[in-house]
Amino acid sequence: MAMTQTYAQFAAAFTSRHTSWYQKQLASVASFKGFYSALDSWKRSDAKKLLLAMERHYLELDQLWQSVQHRALGEGDTAWQAGIRGQQDDLLAKIRALGGDDAIEALMQRRSELQLSYSDTQPLPVSSLHPTIGGSASETPHVSPLPSAVLAKATSDPASQEVDGVLENFGLTASAALQDAKLAHELVLDPDLRLEPAASNTLAGAVQQAVAKAFFAHIKQEIAQGNNDHVLGILTQLRLDMHTIVPPSSHQRETLDRELDPEWIATQFSNGALDVHAKLRLILLTARSVCAPIRDGAIDSLLGQLAAVNFSALADTHKATTGALSDAAKSSVGELLEITQEIMLLIRNVRLDALNHQLDATVRPWLRIHIVEYEQTKMAQLLESQCQGDIQLAVAKTTDWMRIAAMRESSAPCSSPTTAKHVFVEAVLDMCFAPAALSVENTPVTWTLDRLRVQQLQNELQVLLSASALCALAKALAQKSGTPVDELRQNALELVGLLRKDDVTMDRIIDIVRRMAGNGETLAWLVPKTLAKDDPVFRLMEQQLRRFMLTELDKNEEPGLLARRLESNLQATSAALSSFSMAVVHKEVADVLIRASRLCSFNWQVYSPWYTKIQLA
Repeated sequence: MAMTQTYAQFAAAFTSRHTSWYQKQLASVASFKGFYSALDSWKRSDAKKLLLAMERHYLELDQLWQSVQHRALGEGDTAWQAGIRGQQDDLLAKIRALGGDDAIEALMQRRSELQLSYSDTQPLPVSSLHPTIGGSASETPHVSPLPSAVLAKATSDPASQEVDGVLENFGLTASAALQDAKLAHELVLDPDLRLEPAASNTLAGAVQQAVAKAFFAHIKQEIAQGNNDHVLGILTQLRLDMHTIVPPSSHQRETLDRELDPEWIATQFSNGALDVHAKLRLILLTARSVCAPIRDGAIDSLLGQLAAVNFSALADTHKATTGALSDAAKSSVGELLEITQEIMLLIRNVRLDALNHQLDATVRPWLRIHIVEYEQTKMAQLLESQCQGDIQLAVAKTTDWMRIAAMRESSAPCSSPTTAKHVFVEAVLDMCFAPAALSVENTPVTWTLDRLRVQQLQNELQVLLSASALCALAKALAQKSGTPVDELRQNALELVGLLRKDDVTMDRIIDIVRRMAGNGETLAWLVPKTLAKDDPVFRLMEQQLRRFMLTELDKNEEPGLLARRLESNLQATSAALSSFSMAVVHKEVADVLIRASRLCSFNWQVYSPWYTKIQLA
C-alpha cells in the first residue's frame, strides 16, 4: 500500500510539474526497494523452512524403511519399499529444484550419519541409575559411536526448527548450540542463566550506547539545522524497534504498521495533523499487550510521563522550512527525545524478557533431550583417541577420581551392598570439601566443563561454615557477658556477604563479630582460631554438614523434586542444621544442596556408563 501511494504521489507531482517531484521519486524508489527487500527476505525464509521440512520428511521416510526392513529380517516388504522409495524420489527432485546439488549433498551426508544412530531399531536396554559395583571393567560401555550421528538425530527432531527460530537471534542454530559444549552445558546446568543488558564497560554495551548516541545526535543535528523531519525519524525508529517484540502476523502488528506507516505519518505531519501523544501511547499500550507483567510498572510510569509532556509546539514544526525552530518547539522536541530513549530502553528489556522465556520454553528442553547422548559420544571419541581401544585404561581414566571414595566404602562395615551411585556422590563431596580449590591439573576428565562450578561450591561451603562458626562464637560470647543477641540471622547474612568478597580482611570480620558479641578483648585471637581448618569445632561442623548433604543426595531425588521439597519445608532443613549450629544459614545451605544435586544428576547421567565399571578393592 505504501509503495503504490508513494508512486501515485510521484506521478501526480511529475505530471503537474511540481518542484517536489524529485523528492517524491526518491521516496517511491525507496519504498519499492523496501518492499522488494521484504519480499525477498520472506521468500528466502519461506524457502529455507520448506527445504528443511522436506529434508526432515525424507529422513523420516528413510528411518521408516530401515525399521520395516529390519523387522522383515532384511527382505523388507515390496509394497512398503515401492511407496517409500517413490515418495523419497519425489522429495529429492523438489529438494534439488529448491536448494540445488549442495542441498542434496548435505542431505545425503546427514542421512549416512543418521543411519549410524538407528542401525538397530529395537529399543536398547536402559541400565539402572543405581547399579551395584562389581561389573566387569572389560565390558564396553554402550555409547553411540559418533557425535555427528547424535547431532544428525538431534537436528532431525521437529523441535529443532523452533529452536533454530529462537537461536537465530544470537546468530546460532540448534546444531551449533549443541556443538558448543560450554554454551549448551551452561544452559542446561544453570537455570538462572539469563540474557542481561550489556554493561557499558563491555564491547557490546559500548556499541549499543554508541548506536543510540549516534541516532539522537543525528536528531539533534536536524533540529539545529531547522529540519522538520525529526519527529518522523523518531516514530519510524520506534516502529522498527517494536517489530522486534510484536509477532509479525498479529493484530497488534497490523495496527502498529498501519498507524506508524512512514507515508501515513508524513502526510499527517505535512498537514499539521500528527498526534504524537497518540502515536507514543499506541506504542506503549502495544508493548504492554506483549510484555511480561514485570514490565507493567515501567509502562505505567512512561504513560504518566507521556501525559505530562506538552507536545503542542510540535504541531507547528511542519511549517518550518530552513530557519531554526522556536524555543517552544525545541522544548517539545527535547521532551520527545527524552521519552523516546526511555521507550527504546523498555523495548530492549521486553525483547530480553521474551528471549529468556524462549530459552526456558524451547531451547533448554530440546538441549536436555539431546545433550547427554552428545556429551557421551564426545567423551567416547576422546577416550578412543587417548586409550586406543583399551577399555580398562578408559575406565581407569574416568574413575580414578572416585578410587579413594571406593576404597573407603569397601573397607567400611556395611550390611547393604554399596552402589556405584553412592561412591560417585561420596567422591563428589570429597571434591567439594577438599582443603584446596580444584586445579586444572587435578580436574578429572569427566569434570572438565564443571571445574569452575565445583570451585564455586567449594568456596560457598567454606563461606557458610565460616559464617556459622563465627555466629556460634558470637552467641557464646554474648551469652557469657550477658549481652542479648538480636537478629542473629541478619548478622549471619552480613558475614556471608563479607566472606564472599575478594577484599575481605580479618579486621572487617572481627568488627562484625564484635558488634554481635559485645566483647572485644579476646576476639583478635578467637576469630582466627575459630576459622582455622584444624579447629575442632570447625572440623566437626564440616563433618556434620557433609553427612547432611550425603544423606540428602543419597535419596536420588530428581533435582527439581529436591528443590521443591527443600523450599516448601525450610523449617525441617533449619531443624536438621540446628544440631550443629548452622540453622542461621539454612536457606543458603539448601541452595548449595540444590546446586550440588543438579550437578551430580547431570554428570551421572552423562558418564555413568564408565562410572558403573569401577571396582571395589
